[in-house]
Amino acid sequence: MPKETVLVVGLGEVGRPLFELLDESGKFIVFGFDTDKSKMQSLRQTTLPNKVDIIHICLPCSNKSKFVDVVTSYIGKFEPKLVIVNSTVPLKTTIGIYEKCSNCLVAHSPVRGVHKNPEYMKGELKRWTKYVGGANAKAADAARNHFEKLGLKTKVLKSCTETELAKLFETTYRAWMIACFQEMHRISNRVGADFADVVDFIEDTHRIRSDRPVMFPDVIGGHCLIPNVELLLESYDSKLLRLILDSNEKRKEEVKDKRVSEEVERIKRKLEKHKQS
Repeated sequence: MPKETVLVVGLGEVGRPLFELLDESGKFIVFGFDTDKSKMQSLRQTTLPNKVDIIHICLPCSNKSKFVDVVTSYIGKFEPKLVIVNSTVPLKTTIGIYEKCSNCLVAHSPVRGVHKNPEYMKGELKRWTKYVGGANAKAADAARNHFEKLGLKTKVLKSCTETELAKLFETTYRAWMIACFQEMHRISNRVGADFADVVDFIEDTHRIRSDRPVMFPDVIGGHCLIPNVELLLESYDSKLLRLILDSNEKRKEEVKDKRVSEEVERIKRKLEKHKQS
């Protein structure tokens, strides 16, 4: 039986490790594409086929309509039987792609893991269950079979709406917890309390009950949490979501105060020390 031809579009923090995982499995003929030619060159990708069986989309999404248009252009060019969107996307993005390209199967399977480096991320891809949501049941089944052939654990949800929402909720939940600690830090400063002592009490409760994780109240950075809150806001206006964004903007100004930034670092060191013990 001939090997399936797979194209990974986007060779960044997710796409590169996924490309390497597919290639190292020996079960597929793998190609990679990125608009940054240096990323292709680093993987010795110089030519692309005219047609492929499967496309993995590993592109960042900051604009739903543009993302859908870009993905559908790749589908039109390479005529795959199956497209798997690994990106974090706004609600109804996967369905939007399918509606424009109903001649191929389209599924969503968000990636989880810490993006330290490609080798570490390969371990993360193997570690986490690959949740799959299809534009229809046939697409979900095809994506599940593909990931299981790669040796990954899988779980199929009702549809791509569930996987899209699950990924956005997971990161928003963490952002909300950090925003909560930002506000608690403000209150502590207002009343003259030592926030590190307050955190010690909360952390001791978490140590016993395991239901009150402690976050250090720094600015929420990175390329996931705040952008994903904004993606969720595209589909659902929420005071709570806007509170997260407002709190984080406020914190950017607050940490310019040396006293505040030193307190944040003090709590950060304290938490890191406890994690190591």
